[in-house]
Amino acid sequence: MKVHGRMGIVVMRLNRFLPVLCLLVAGQAFAQPPRIGLVYTKSQVDALRAGESDPLQRYRDALEENEGCVIALLQPRPLAFIDIQLELLDGVLIPGGIDVDPKYYGETPHEKLESADADLDTLEFRVLIYADEHRLPVLGICRGHQLLNVHYGGTLSQDIPSEYETSCPVQHRFPKESEEPRTHWIALKPGSRIEAILGVPAIEVNTYHHQGIKDLAPGLRATASTADGLAEAVEREGSRFVMGVQFHPERQRETDPRLDALFKKLIEEARKPSDRQGR
Repeated sequence: MKVHGRMGIVVMRLNRFLPVLCLLVAGQAFAQPPRIGLVYTKSQVDALRAGESDPLQRYRDALEENEGCVIALLQPRPLAFIDIQLELLDGVLIPGGIDVDPKYYGETPHEKLESADADLDTLEFRVLIYADEHRLPVLGICRGHQLLNVHYGGTLSQDIPSEYETSCPVQHRFPKESEEPRTHWIALKPGSRIEAILGVPAIEVNTYHHQGIKDLAPGLRATASTADGLAEAVEREGSRFVMGVQFHPERQRETDPRLDALFKKLIEEARKPSDRQGR
């Protein structure tokens, strides 16, 4: 076992393949931290089994350092077990990762489609359905941003360079061998949640994606965009916190602390059990 977070939260090692438990250090009277579900893919679980470093450590740090508790939703687990874990949750973070299978938005695979995993999609859609039913706050990052759009009925550009035509091109992903961090600017929509959270009208963010939103889903609104018009943030209409961001704030929050506010907001919203239904 090892201790994480400013509250002295004790977290069971992930490679024990047990639900992550949040306990309080003896003698300290803290309220139980919000429990945030974080999905691990089969390959990420295999890495943990092999004793490698946690592939989602940056996400865990962002949640735990903001006084949240991670509940690891592991892809190889039976869905019946995942359903039991879902009942523990106060919020959800869908992380970045591989492409969403285009069959879920009625398209055939493009020649530039990269790795996809329909089983992973099924698991994460199940998580999002539960979050909808119980009004849990959700933050989707990169793939999570795209998955939210598909979940609510939208479509994706399977490969931005070959499918997204614009008179003002933006390079959305650079070669993996490039050592320099690559960024681009996004404009935040006035009056949007993300503008209120970050406190600025525009911000420079990292760029790691080759897919993006094509047809925006009903009930979502685009609240940030690049110069080429691609949606870099979306928000669900209504009072519940459901937000997707195309960039990776967990990779950038140490160099730009303003982006840490996205994780703080998720934790803040997860502390509001009065908004939950059916629990």
